[in-house]
Amino acid sequence: MSSGEEVKNILYSTIEDIGKERIRFDTTSNINLSEKYIDSIMSRCIPRISNSNSKINSWNETLAGVSEALLHFMLTVCTLPSERKIQLKEDLMVDVIIPNLQSLKRNSRKSIIIEIIKNKEDLAKIPRLEYLQPDYRNIWIVTPIPLSTKRYRTYSLTSSNATFHSRFSNIIIDVDGFLRDTGDRTLRLVH
Repeated sequence: MSSGEEVKNILYSTIEDIGKERIRFDTTSNINLSEKYIDSIMSRCIPRISNSNSKINSWNETLAGVSEALLHFMLTVCTLPSERKIQLKEDLMVDVIIPNLQSLKRNSRKSIIIEIIKNKEDLAKIPRLEYLQPDYRNIWIVTPIPLSTKRYRTYSLTSSNATFHSRFSNIIIDVDGFLRDTGDRTLRLVH
């Protein structure tokens, strides 16, 4: 199984091969290019990490880990406001909140929770998120695991799920659209 560090090294070497500054310039100029870059990065990373993953569970966790790191990178280079890895209770950590926890508490309709599902145990966490985000349409799930729910917006990490769910490569475009639709004016810092 690929270690988390090995997977991140593969991801970031792929990003460097494409050019971090090129990705940043292109996506800040045209957010729709984020789809192309996510597809390209994932298609280059997956063959490199799949050779060392034989068990389905470890593959799902590895694929979810790559997508999480790539999501964090893309949110940063696209200058989209977010808070990541927020520990809310001892047994509840949220992966990503758009634009931030303060906005979620103030007006949940103008905030998104993005949860990365790495394994079947993570599925039990999803209903618990509704106490934070009562508008279930603003709970977005990224998963390699096939889900039958239509309650939450779901982003598939595999092409076999893409007919029933959104493609992961569209997530940055959707986040940007959500922020525009809600009139978000959070300060965006260019890194």
